[in-house]
Amino acid sequence: MNIAELWQFPVKGLGGSKISTAKLTAGGYFPNDRRFALSTGTARVAEAAPGEWLKKAYFLQLMTHDALADYTASFRDDARHPCLTITHRDGTQIALDPTTPAGCAQLEAFCATAFADALSGTPRLMAMQDQAYSDQPTALISLASTASLGAFAMASNTPASNRRFRINIIMTGDVPFAEQSLIGKRLQCGTAVIDVKAPVGRCAAINVNPETSRRDSDHLAMMRQTFGHSILGIFAEVVTGGKITVGDQIKVI
Repeated sequence: MNIAELWQFPVKGLGGSKISTAKLTAGGYFPNDRRFALSTGTARVAEAAPGEWLKKAYFLQLMTHDALADYTASFRDDARHPCLTITHRDGTQIALDPTTPAGCAQLEAFCATAFADALSGTPRLMAMQDQAYSDQPTALISLASTASLGAFAMASNTPASNRRFRINIIMTGDVPFAEQSLIGKRLQCGTAVIDVKAPVGRCAAINVNPETSRRDSDHLAMMRQTFGHSILGIFAEVVTGGKITVGDQIKVI
């Protein structure tokens, strides 16, 4: 197995971008993945401490807000000039520094207009430094194989793409869903070492077509009928930090 693609999703709910290399940290999340989240405007988040982890129900999320699929995000984590860029499928962009009050205000104002129908109040940009707004507070990264993506694409008559599943590490593979056999094993991934912990059970977010931002058929039901499960991907914990790069080998230790 080799690393075929690396993906980073800086803002919870928005599409992400491919990167060529990443530095994993022991006990940490994938770098800058789900580092930011936008609230739906509830009082609970308005009163939350900066960086507090909250359940996904408090944030704009693809499972319930289809229009998020119209946007992708990329983040340049530069100590002097950090930049978060949000791009609409029509090519229009906004770029800002999310670490400053002005940058936060700019993004919150943008979201107040773009997602007005999905908000119950004034949206708030929440940011993590060393954690992530993942669906669980445990620090895990995600992996899946090209074979699994291909099997889903064939069964659903959709393009083979990670955009629907938002996995961090796509690895080469010939047998669909064979990565599930890695659960409980330790892997060398580039110069990092990871322990595979659990399968990634999919939710209704995969029904949103990333090409149209509209819901397709019930892909969860299709997966259960075709494959006998609705799992695509595995979660892993980083036990030894290190650098990973597209093309690096992944092997069982």
